[in-house]
Amino acid sequence: MKHFAYISIGSNLGDRVHNCENAILQLSNFSELIKHSSFYETESWGYDDVNLYINCVVKISTQLNPETLLSQLKLIEKTLGRSHKKNGNLYESRIIDLDILFFDNLILNNSELNIPHKHLYSRNYVLIPFAEIDPDFVCPLKKHKISHILSSCKDKSQVTLYTH
Repeated sequence: MKHFAYISIGSNLGDRVHNCENAILQLSNFSELIKHSSFYETESWGYDDVNLYINCVVKISTQLNPETLLSQLKLIEKTLGRSHKKNGNLYESRIIDLDILFFDNLILNNSELNIPHKHLYSRNYVLIPFAEIDPDFVCPLKKHKISHILSSCKDKSQVTLYTH
């Protein structure tokens, strides 16, 4: 069965654009890319960092279930060199970060996976690229369009279209 998922992608170490492009390329091993937002340069969220992030959102179709998709995303992160929380902080610089934002109209909340992603509502760096590719997508939990969720978001962090 074909499923649709939205994935956020971010990087603030090394060649940030290349890291994101490489992650998107790796997604093609188990999915089809449907839409891809522009790249945005963004401030860190949840911690202070001198390195700005590159972020984007992609829509994919896949045969995988949510748990297997999550495992594949973690494998991409590991393959691209991401290490996890060496210093005990919740947030830190990263070569690559892949998060499932939505999976079909599924609502899932367990110890391994939250769909919709529980922090997407308060993160401009996710909502702005998401609204670029699908402003009329209706969140199955909030029952609002992404464009509405973005307009009511209280996050004031800087998100700038990245031009290379």
